[in-house]
Amino acid sequence: NPGSSFRGRMRFGPAIALLHSVPRAPRTPGAALTASILGLADVSYRSVLYDFSQPDQLEEWERIDDVIMGGVSSSRLVVDGSSALFEGRLRSDGGGFCGQRMRLLAEPLDLSAADGVFVDCEALSVGAEPSKRVWKMAIRTKQDRGEVVYQAAFKPPTGGRATVNLPFDAFRLVRGPRLVPGVPPLSAAQTNETYQISLVVSKFEVSETGAALPGFEEGLFAMRLHELGTFSTRPPPFSRSMPRALSEREQAKAAPPLLRLLRPLLGLVFGEPTRRRRAATRLLEARGSSRLQRARLGWAWRVAAGGPLVAARKTAALGLKDAGGFALSLPVRLLFKLIVWSSKMVKTIIRALTLLAEERKEGAPAANAASA
Repeated sequence: NPGSSFRGRMRFGPAIALLHSVPRAPRTPGAALTASILGLADVSYRSVLYDFSQPDQLEEWERIDDVIMGGVSSSRLVVDGSSALFEGRLRSDGGGFCGQRMRLLAEPLDLSAADGVFVDCEALSVGAEPSKRVWKMAIRTKQDRGEVVYQAAFKPPTGGRATVNLPFDAFRLVRGPRLVPGVPPLSAAQTNETYQISLVVSKFEVSETGAALPGFEEGLFAMRLHELGTFSTRPPPFSRSMPRALSEREQAKAAPPLLRLLRPLLGLVFGEPTRRRRAATRLLEARGSSRLQRARLGWAWRVAAGGPLVAARKTAALGLKDAGGFALSLPVRLLFKLIVWSSKMVKTIIRALTLLAEERKEGAPAANAASA
């Protein structure tokens, strides 16, 4: 049973468990089918950027889950023999997406000689049907973590390995899950400085409203990845080599000085463990649990994981961390409240001055008539 096997592995222990219960499609001309959108069928040349049969190439990817916006979804990219598994659990509370992306590159990747990107993959029968989720690929054309991101939705093959081709003009500029209206599709010329490619599974459609997919179902998911690269109907003019990915230290060093200074505080107050605890607390509150019930539940989990002594130590550490985070964030909270209060006061004053000006304007003709 692939579903039960997968649920067991999603405990994310130190050992990597694999989907041996799901058969792997052989690499034959019959199995390497080509699925294409926009009617593009003549694909003569492919250039592989990532071969997921090479374990070291997985180190050049990082996850990007909805925990960054307060969600509780989680995913990982792990080795599975001659391929990789993008697997995890989607939850709609507070977010509703999971993703894996290339680490930012030290130098841009020039893809302008290609017609689009491809992914050799297979959606596995784990959790809900793959059609109950939205699968996307994203291309980032800036080195920073800004919003110059183009997305295209695709339907991963089921029941066997296949190649999905996504022409560049299928990608549209997005802000979060929403399309930016009036912006032309991505062109090949714009990909001459590509810094990142991402794979995302989400509850949100690629649309101007960013609406959820009708019939979306949360739960476990898995997609087997074999290769990712570019395709073209003509031979490439040059051989392409992948620039190296920035290390975590290099990415941190490239951050603005203020962010580097505040990083320890931000990590303490807004780090992923803290955000996940807050999201879990909100879920338990929504189910009617009291503060005491939540404390008992947390204690029981910690005791089951390591015994009373370990539970006591972790509970004390969490208490100190929460107290320290609250104390350190208090000036920021007060400043934020001051800014909000000042903004409201300014709006109130502007509104009062506007009404006073209108009253004076309306009263001027009456005064002139009385004097006449």
